[in-house]
Amino acid sequence: MNSRVARLILVATVVAAVALGAGCPRRAPEVEAPPVVTPVRGDTLVIGDVAPMVLNPILATDVPSATINGLVFSGLVRANDRLEFEPELAESWDMSPDGLVWTFHLRDDVTWHDGTPFTAEDVAFTLERIRDPHTITVRRGDYEQVDRWEVVDPHTFRVYFKEPFAPALQAFSIGVIPKHLLQGVDINTAPFNTNPVGTGRFRFREWKPDVHVILDRNEEYFEQVPYLDSIAFRLIPDDAVRMEELAGGGIDFAGILPVQYARMKGVPHLAVHRFPALRFDYFGWNERLPLFDDDRVRNALGLALDREAIAAAAYEGFAVPATGPFPLASWAIDPAVQPLGYDPERAKQLMAEAGWRDTDGDTWLDRDGKRFEFEFLGRAGDPIAKMVIELAMEYYKAIGVKLNPLFLEWGDLVSRLDPPRRAFEAFFLGFSVGVDPDVHIFYHSTQAEWGFNDTNFQDAEVDRLIDEGRRTMDFAARKQVYYQLHRRLHDTQPVTFMFFREAILGVDQRFQGVVPSPIGTLWNVEHWWVPQAQQKHPAP
Repeated sequence: MNSRVARLILVATVVAAVALGAGCPRRAPEVEAPPVVTPVRGDTLVIGDVAPMVLNPILATDVPSATINGLVFSGLVRANDRLEFEPELAESWDMSPDGLVWTFHLRDDVTWHDGTPFTAEDVAFTLERIRDPHTITVRRGDYEQVDRWEVVDPHTFRVYFKEPFAPALQAFSIGVIPKHLLQGVDINTAPFNTNPVGTGRFRFREWKPDVHVILDRNEEYFEQVPYLDSIAFRLIPDDAVRMEELAGGGIDFAGILPVQYARMKGVPHLAVHRFPALRFDYFGWNERLPLFDDDRVRNALGLALDREAIAAAAYEGFAVPATGPFPLASWAIDPAVQPLGYDPERAKQLMAEAGWRDTDGDTWLDRDGKRFEFEFLGRAGDPIAKMVIELAMEYYKAIGVKLNPLFLEWGDLVSRLDPPRRAFEAFFLGFSVGVDPDVHIFYHSTQAEWGFNDTNFQDAEVDRLIDEGRRTMDFAARKQVYYQLHRRLHDTQPVTFMFFREAILGVDQRFQGVVPSPIGTLWNVEHWWVPQAQQKHPAP
């Protein structure tokens, strides 16, 4: 017997003897059960963010507004951390075999924050306002396949579609608005939009412009009543200032800049989370302008950029080059599609094919006496945007394209992009997408005037694939449609798809129950709580 085998036998014998008590009867040791921790009420979560635009879910176009609206309002359904839809205001739903009729069975225990009962009339009213041409909303395209609807009874709502509609649940995750407060009112200018009443987990208390938005616990919430007394959004437009407030304890929760990741990991009171986000960053081109209405030009503007180098410099390893609008967590992303490479010579060739050449020897491309030059918008106070745009300016200079940066405050930037203004030439922005990969309101030609198709992109094949993806109910078949759509969007470059980035968030460690998810860290905030001894803010 070799020594190694002997040692193994000896070890096995000793372990067995210990496990069996070497043949001696012994009483099993008493193991103390871990204490049961019961969540307690109290404290305020202070979040640092830029200012919202409008507190009405059918009008909002920006993420800060959507974050607050998601706490104040409820949809018929909602997405969970598994990227699945689950009941919210609707207890259940059923679909006819042909996919044309959806029936939502609503809860009967829900009240608006002013005490008025919620009913199916509110759902019908919300659809009416979205579909009303007078309403300034980018959401109308999500409901254009609705043929009609009916209030069956106070707690049953039925929708009839013109054809099968696969993204129906995502469409009905939008927050429902109250009929009794908004009927007969111009919804675009209603005081409600800065003083909202919803059915959600938190109720609105106060919005002081440029200072804060405060929400309080909804004691009548129909599911888990939040443990936290309130959530306060401190409106801090400068990202660097927010980082100092987070590190110093002035705020409890904020997104973290990649350059600050290592530092924030070392802050004792912070828990730092990183995870894939349902988001992509992109360069948008106003294709209403002759500069950008050529696929060759947009491809050239993508090929001129070294995304790998930009990602390393601006995102410090927390982003990878994007291949299209479907994030890495989406089932619709075609893994065979690769990002545009860095090829400045090919970019110059494509620009020349589109008629852009340096005809006067000044190093800048021109056509018909006009230089290829444009104003490029970014958000002021965002160091990532500043670095990305400044690097892009140098890459474009190398191929003879002149980028003139202009950094605007968040509200000014959004108002330049949104309908009806569309007052821009080009911009850098990130966009958060839904659980369902339907991109109709972003890239379908019908959405250029009032949808999220800011850039006026129009392509018949993209339209066809988007329409086919919406009416295909079989998952495997639908997935193949989106693979085709992904490839077509990559080829036509409606925007320059820049990066898939990771979300990096810092949360004060006194908050328990935090479960980060691609759909957003606040998805389960009603379950967050703070031990009594660690609470910082007394009840209002």
